[in-house]
Amino acid sequence: MNLNTEIAIPTQSDPVPVMSVFGWIIIHQRLGYTFNWNLPWVTYKAGFGSIDADFWLGLQKMHLLTSSQPYRLRVEVQHRPNNLWYSAEYWSFKIGDGPTDQYRLNVAGYSGDAGDALQYEGDHHNNGRFGDYYNNGMKFTTFDRDNDLATEGNCAAVERFAGWWYNNCLWACLTCHPDRFNWRTISEPGYLSNSRMMIKPQ
Repeated sequence: MNLNTEIAIPTQSDPVPVMSVFGWIIIHQRLGYTFNWNLPWVTYKAGFGSIDADFWLGLQKMHLLTSSQPYRLRVEVQHRPNNLWYSAEYWSFKIGDGPTDQYRLNVAGYSGDAGDALQYEGDHHNNGRFGDYYNNGMKFTTFDRDNDLATEGNCAAVERFAGWWYNNCLWACLTCHPDRFNWRTISEPGYLSNSRMMIKPQ
């Protein structure tokens, strides 16, 4: 059941409108391919979109919420070839602060049927570089704020065209250009239709 509600953000005076699904608060929602996710750092920090359409709560709000008490994360993705939804849950989810940690992603405790794409440690190119696509623990990157570990440029500015927690570069990206929109433990890039990320207190 989807419910429009408001939540209090620690240290912020005004409540924030959000969509809640069975108690899970939606912090990211992507519906198709029409929205342009290639936005600057300040916009990802503040948040954007509409709670009943394409939506990003905002990195600063995610940080304030997940620093105030322990949270869980649920990721849901729709696989375009078969139209089915898959999910990945993480018992622990936290976003670091902006000034010192660049909104670093921290997850732990995976379960689900979508696969653990945020913590892929394999050697995809058989070149001995294990963990190149390990998104967990990465700082956030946008086209105007390069915090990734890529050696050949900014991941957000080259082919992916969106802000995300890139390594070198990714095994999952729910904001990327349609050709790179993926949760690769179930799908090749470009084979997702919709996605959302939701959080709930432990």
